[in-house]
Amino acid sequence: MQPQQKVTASAYRSLIGQNGDRLAALRQQMDFINTIGKRFVAAIDRFQVHRALLSTLQDLYHFSACSILLEEDPIELTFQLSIIPSHPLNQAFIAAMMESIARAAEVIDFPRVTADELALMAYLDAPDDLAWSDSATPSAVTGIGDFLNIPLTVENRIIGMLSLFDEREGVFDAELLQLTTMIADYAAVALENVRLRERERALWRDAEMERQRLVLIINSMAEGLLITNEEGAITSLNNSAQHLLFQARLPLEETSTPLRRLAAFNEAKWLTDLADIIDKALAGHIIMGHELVADASDEAVPLTLSISAAPLYDSRQSMQTRILGVVAVLNDITSHKQLEKLKDEFVSIVSHELRTPLTTIKGYTQHLIRRIERRLRGTSATLPANAVAELPESYDLRSLNIMQSQTDHLERLVNDLLDLSRVQWGELNLHYSSFYLADVLAESVRLAQISAEQHTIFLDIDTPDSKLVADKLRISQVVGNILDNAVKFSPQGKQVTVILKEQGKEFQVSISDRGIGVSPDFFDHIFERFYRVRNTASRQYSGIGMGLFIAKAIVEAHGGGIWLSSNPGTGSTFYFTLPKVPRTGMLPAV
Repeated sequence: MQPQQKVTASAYRSLIGQNGDRLAALRQQMDFINTIGKRFVAAIDRFQVHRALLSTLQDLYHFSACSILLEEDPIELTFQLSIIPSHPLNQAFIAAMMESIARAAEVIDFPRVTADELALMAYLDAPDDLAWSDSATPSAVTGIGDFLNIPLTVENRIIGMLSLFDEREGVFDAELLQLTTMIADYAAVALENVRLRERERALWRDAEMERQRLVLIINSMAEGLLITNEEGAITSLNNSAQHLLFQARLPLEETSTPLRRLAAFNEAKWLTDLADIIDKALAGHIIMGHELVADASDEAVPLTLSISAAPLYDSRQSMQTRILGVVAVLNDITSHKQLEKLKDEFVSIVSHELRTPLTTIKGYTQHLIRRIERRLRGTSATLPANAVAELPESYDLRSLNIMQSQTDHLERLVNDLLDLSRVQWGELNLHYSSFYLADVLAESVRLAQISAEQHTIFLDIDTPDSKLVADKLRISQVVGNILDNAVKFSPQGKQVTVILKEQGKEFQVSISDRGIGVSPDFFDHIFERFYRVRNTASRQYSGIGMGLFIAKAIVEAHGGGIWLSSNPGTGSTFYFTLPKVPRTGMLPAV
C-alpha cells in the first residue's frame, strides 16, 4: 500500500467550518476521499479491509474497539463477526459489546442472532502497528460509554453492520456521521468484493479439483475413451485408448488429423470403419457395440474392439443442435472372441464325435425299416389290409419310423452345432446343385409329421415349377429347423401349414402355426444365437436357440431373406425367400 496523507478529525472539521477559499477546501475534501478510497481498493482480503477501516476510523475518532458483523450465507443464515480492538479489552466490555451488537442487528433487520452466538463466533483481529500508543488509555476497560452502529449496504442490500465502542461518553461526533457512513459504504463494497473474490477462487478451486478427479477417473477406466472435434480429429484420449490405438498401430502423433483423411493414407481397413462410425455420430446418430477388427496380424483371434459412439452437443444451447464432436468408448473384446472361438472349437469337436454313432444308428434304422417293409409287402398278398396293420411287424415299422424321424432331428441339431462356429467365423460353405424345392418341402413335411402325431401338417404348392439352384442339404436344414419350431410352439397339437409361392425370380416359403405366438417386442431377437422365447406364463420351451440363427445365416448366404409375423396367442408365420438362380458372385467353387 502506498503511503497515505493522514487527515485528522480536527482537520476535517476545519474544512467544513472554513469560510475561506472554498476551492481549496473542496480540493482537501477530495484528497481525503481519494485517500480512504485507495486504502479500500488496495485491500485484497478481509484482514486488509479491516486494516484499512481501522486506519481510516482512527483518523476521525478515538475508540476502544471496532466490530464488523457480516452475513456469510443468506440461505443458511450464517454470519461472521470480527472485533478489532485498539487496546486490550476485558470480558465485561466484550460481553457488553455482544449485547449491543445483537440489539442493533435486530433493529436493522439482520438475521436474528443472540449475544451468546456472537460470543462463540467472534474473531479478534488486532493489527499491532495500528494499536493506540496513548499511555493514558486504560489497560482494562470495564464499561461502554458511547457506541455507534452503521449498516453496511451494497446496492441497497444490508450485508452487515459496522460498530464502534468506547469507554468514554460523547466520543462519536454527530458532525462526522455522514463521513463515517461514507467510510462504511467503502468498507461494505470492499468486503463484498473480497467475498466475491473468495467465492470465485473457491469455485475455481472446486472446479479444478473436480477436473483433476475426472481426469483420474477417465485415466483409470479400463475402457478406452476417445473424443474428437467437429472435424473428426482426435482431441483427447485416456490411457486405455492410447494403449489400444498403439496396439492397433495407429500413429498417435497424427491424431490431430481428421480420421477420414488419416484413413485415406493408411492401408488399415479398420481405420476406415472407425472413421465411418465417427462420421455417423457427427451426423447425430448413436452407435452401440459396433465390433471392429483393429489388427491385421496373423493371430487366430486378432485385436477386436467394441465401439460405442455418440455426438457431443454444445451445452450452451438448450435445444442441443450444434455438435462439437464425438465421444467414443472402446472396449477390447479380444479375450471374449478367444473364448468364443474355444467354445466353438469344443462344440465342433463334440459334434463331430456325435456324428459317428448317429450315422451308425441312422443306417441300421433305415436297414431295419427296409427289411420290415419287404416282409410286410410279401404278407400283404395273402392277408387283408386290416390284418396286416395288426401284425407285430407293422407296430415295429411305426416305431422304427419314429426313431428315424428323431434321428433326423438329432442330426439337424448336430449339424446346427457344427454350423454355429462356421457361421460365427464366416466359414459357411454352400454346395450348389439343381433340384425341385417342392420335393424338399414334401420330404421335410413327411419326416416332421412322423414324430408330430398330434399335429396336422399341410403342404400347399402354389407353383407348377419349383426348380431351384441352391444347396439342397442346407435348404432342407432351414425347412426342418422352422418346422421343428412350429411344432414345438404349438403345444396343443394344432395345424401347421407350409406354402410355396413363386414371386418373380424368387420362391417364397411360409410356415404357419397356431401356437403361442411371439410378441413384436421380441422380433429383433428371435433370430439371435441362443435366444429362446418365453410365453406369458414365463414357461421356457426346450431347445438351445440355434435353429433360427442357423436358418437365417443359410438363407442370407443364398441371397434370400427371412422374417416373421406373429401375434401373441394366435400363432406365428415364418417367411423366407430364395432366388431361383444364385446372384452373380455368390457361386463358390465346389
